[in-house]
Amino acid sequence: MRANWPIGPVCDACYARRKRNPRPCTRCHASQVLVGRTDENRDLCGPCSGTDIAFVCNRCGFPGDIYADGACTRCVVGDRVRDLLSHDEKGGIAPALRPLADGLIALHPPVTVLRWLQKCAGPRVLAQLVSQRTEISHASLDVLPQDLTTRHVREILVATGILPQRQENLARLELWLDNILKQLPPRQKQFIAPFAEWSIVRDARRRAARGRYTTRACTHDRADIRIAIKFLTWLDENQLDLAAVGQEDLDLWLTTHPTLHRSIGSFIRWTTARHLTGQITIPTRRSGLPARFLGEREHHEQLKRCLNDEDLPLEVRITGALIGLYALPVTRLVEPTTDRFHRDQGSAYLSIDRNPVLLPPKLARLIDRQIARVAFISMLRQPHNDGPRFLLPGLPPTRPLSAGRVQVLMKRHGLAVIAARNTARIEAVADLPPIVISDLFGISPRTAYAWAQYAQDSWADYLAVSQDAE
Repeated sequence: MRANWPIGPVCDACYARRKRNPRPCTRCHASQVLVGRTDENRDLCGPCSGTDIAFVCNRCGFPGDIYADGACTRCVVGDRVRDLLSHDEKGGIAPALRPLADGLIALHPPVTVLRWLQKCAGPRVLAQLVSQRTEISHASLDVLPQDLTTRHVREILVATGILPQRQENLARLELWLDNILKQLPPRQKQFIAPFAEWSIVRDARRRAARGRYTTRACTHDRADIRIAIKFLTWLDENQLDLAAVGQEDLDLWLTTHPTLHRSIGSFIRWTTARHLTGQITIPTRRSGLPARFLGEREHHEQLKRCLNDEDLPLEVRITGALIGLYALPVTRLVEPTTDRFHRDQGSAYLSIDRNPVLLPPKLARLIDRQIARVAFISMLRQPHNDGPRFLLPGLPPTRPLSAGRVQVLMKRHGLAVIAARNTARIEAVADLPPIVISDLFGISPRTAYAWAQYAQDSWADYLAVSQDAE
């Protein structure tokens, strides 16, 4: 028992809950911590209960939520935020940091900020930046370890307008590359530096300028650079020069590293084009045939559930419907932004790749609901700006929901992913020519044709019809 109020003995949990949540007294209607109760079972404040029990902040007069020394949690948060961000002995806060201080102090509930100040590493990073007495910029954060703490602090500073928004995926690639190059021996750096800069980063900058440089693209680019380093390390271990590498050496490396077949391709093509190696090539690998499918009835039942089951989370319903209707891989369906959805003459469309795809009305309504949700971009719960945002936002919403998280959510709710995608793709290639599938869903013509062959279809009929039309 924590206290003995007019209402009776109060446990720790009820004491804390009532003290944090003042309510209007049913008799005097003043907002107070309710400690008593009438014979009609209505809650009363201390004075109306005939006692002097009252919880009022001795600084701001807030009725309840007393944290320490008679001050409420919000007043204590204000003190600690000013201590954290002050740049002089008088406790003054630099004008540039005032939006951050105001945002932290105003956050509801204030205990969220208190816990963040006490338990998280972010405040220590902010204190370090403030102690430097220089303007806080992206560059000052770039020199810190690029871990989750630094990312979170950057998100907060962007959310409050202290830092401008930038293309984070591109910046993350450039920072990562600078760090990697510093660790390489000169023998490897002479190849990796120009390959990364002129083949990988240059293309990444071009895509970022068009707003198309995604988290997945950044991950693939880093993998290409890492595998190139791994290949050069293997050459050094086997006392081979890059210029002397032959097809037999490359085939041996591919045999001993079968999972790296795709990632080494960009480096080999770059070295060959610049005559750093002879005419060596990456052999084409045949992918295995799909093995997991849903029965027709099972597939339609899962699709029906995604479109109609209100108990499923909204993002799960949209994800499941996009997979079941358009055979999208998870890594692709997390990329669309809200500006890729539009309505025209009563119909709704989603541009999956370059071309808009007609959506069924129920799926369009689900996407409308998803877009209408307010997206907050930091713990300060600042609303996202008016620009396009991810249709399936992650945490923070300035990044998309990860493919791994989608897989977990789908599995948690008993929804198949790969089997549903394979079934949807088989149904699509049975109804549409492969070239149309390629254009609509953004898969390569080779992949579309392979699926058409697998479904015992081909382009032959489509080409014959096209020639007759001409």
